[in-house]
Amino acid sequence: MERVPCVLCGHDGADVVRAGGDRLQTAQARPGQPTTFTLVRCRGCGLVYLDPRPTAAEIGGFYPDDYHTARGAGGPAQRLEDAWRRRQFGEVARWLAELRPGRGRLLDVGCGSGELLEALRDDGWRVSGVEPSARSAEIARTQRGLDVQTAAFDDATLPESSCDVVVLAAVLEHLHDPLAALARARRLLTLGGLVAVLFLPRFDAPQARLFGPRWIGLDLPRHLYQFETHTFAAAADAAGLRVIATEPYSRRHSPAFWTASLFPGLQKQRLNLTARRAPGRAAAGKAAFAVLTAAARPLAHAEAALGFEPQRSYFLVAAPGPRDAGKTTP
Repeated sequence: MERVPCVLCGHDGADVVRAGGDRLQTAQARPGQPTTFTLVRCRGCGLVYLDPRPTAAEIGGFYPDDYHTARGAGGPAQRLEDAWRRRQFGEVARWLAELRPGRGRLLDVGCGSGELLEALRDDGWRVSGVEPSARSAEIARTQRGLDVQTAAFDDATLPESSCDVVVLAAVLEHLHDPLAALARARRLLTLGGLVAVLFLPRFDAPQARLFGPRWIGLDLPRHLYQFETHTFAAAADAAGLRVIATEPYSRRHSPAFWTASLFPGLQKQRLNLTARRAPGRAAAGKAAFAVLTAAARPLAHAEAALGFEPQRSYFLVAAPGPRDAGKTTP
């Protein structure tokens, strides 16, 4: 574990705002690892982050092998989940097509086993990915025929000015240095390119206050940062990017946040762990998740009407200014 100053402003003073446990560690204990983690708010800029946190060398121990890979339990519940995911990825494809109708070259950072990349390839993009999990990257290559490097984003071999779109879907909050990741994504863009930060949990959403340490968006200790509207805007600006569009998490999808927060045992990754030893129990859990998520739809609709949805997607472009003087990349 390591102590860190604020990555956004460098201030080393912070106040504790929340403490909670690792819900996946509860399901699958790992001896010697801490069980409680603390979120703090920077006194300088307000960024909320994990401190102390696992080091880059330690963080892999907190990810089950199938964290980014769907583990099918079979039956109607699995088919329903698969249909939900296809609809979610189709929504992303529509967002990007509206902003970049000509398609082009797209890089998915932290692409997992390639489900989103596959959907975007089918929509006409020329796609590639980067994924640190060797197992997930291998599935993307062998089962989906995708061009995916097994590497952390920092270490991946990627030429500058080579991408029309760089996607970070449910990734930025996991990174030890999200500002460096945004800055590198910016350098990868062609002129007029786009950075898409998708499904970013909002710590300033009412759900985060309502559920406290049970909120699924915390995902401690894997989520090292908890962004709010103003701190994400500040991070984008510090990386030389400008927000040009946002999309709230669809009311079709946010009911799942209600279910997983109210019933932690029904979290997808918890059910994946259960499927290893009790497939029938996992299938029953997926069925319960589907029923409860359907029941939560009125809550999600009300949340959406008030602008309080728990996740948001941001679309950013390079912001010319003094920081760009003398640079050849946009």
